[in-house]
Amino acid sequence: MDDNYRAQLQGKVVLVTGAAGGIGKALCEHLVGLDAKVFLVDVNQRVEQQAESLNQERADSAGWFACDLCQLQNIQQAFDSALAHFGHVDIVVNNAGIANSRSLFSQPDHSELEQIVRINLLAPMEATRIAVRYFRDAKRTGVVVNTASVGGLLPLSVMESYGTTKAALIFFTRTCRSLAPLIRVNAVAPYFARTPLVATNRIVSQYPLVQAVGLMPPAKVVRAMLKAMCDESVCGDTLMVSMGCRPAKVAFYDELALDVTSYIVKGTVRKYASAFSKLFMRALDGTIGALRKRAPGAET
Repeated sequence: MDDNYRAQLQGKVVLVTGAAGGIGKALCEHLVGLDAKVFLVDVNQRVEQQAESLNQERADSAGWFACDLCQLQNIQQAFDSALAHFGHVDIVVNNAGIANSRSLFSQPDHSELEQIVRINLLAPMEATRIAVRYFRDAKRTGVVVNTASVGGLLPLSVMESYGTTKAALIFFTRTCRSLAPLIRVNAVAPYFARTPLVATNRIVSQYPLVQAVGLMPPAKVVRAMLKAMCDESVCGDTLMVSMGCRPAKVAFYDELALDVTSYIVKGTVRKYASAFSKLFMRALDGTIGALRKRAPGAET
């Protein structure tokens, strides 16, 4: 499988946010091993050391840009820095994310909520906007991969902010399906992986499912990301990722769209059926009346 991915990713430039640790770090290391080039973006200053380490492994394979994605203007600067470093960008991976430290309703103000919305939702949407416009203007094919979460599919009462942003990211990814085939926007929705973000989060560590089965290795998520990048049949899709299972497409939006469309059509028909019937009967009565007047012996 890696040989197939290598053939598709060799020489490609991949911009990865949240690249200094966890899944982002593992992804960058794997990509460099497949002869791709990576541009690391992270708020943590150790992103420079991570890039230098990759360059020692394979010369001129990595660049970096340290910034806070809460400030959306930094995303354009990061993208421009990647272009200045490598000359072009082929793939963007919106991997940066944070989780709430406690329930939304236990927080004294909106500061954590705003930060989560900015990093988990606004930043990947802005990065996707920038990437799509670049791919179009440069007349290049391109791929965007968003890191969502199973938390965006399973409503967790104590992770209201995190789960809502990840659910919105899955929905946003779906709306991008029409960009294919030249530009593919996909997402991965992994079960909780063994990363610093998850391991140090008290809410996640106390979740019964996590206590029962543990955490998933980051390598499993990386494999799903590679599939989202390289599999051309994946367009506007979200791949669920869990231990012991192959990545599977989330299909409920297709079914939901059919249900909603059917509901709206049925409601419209019911609402206007009576009016249509009355108009039809009036027209029919008028036609019959006109025919009677024209019939022989109609006048007395």
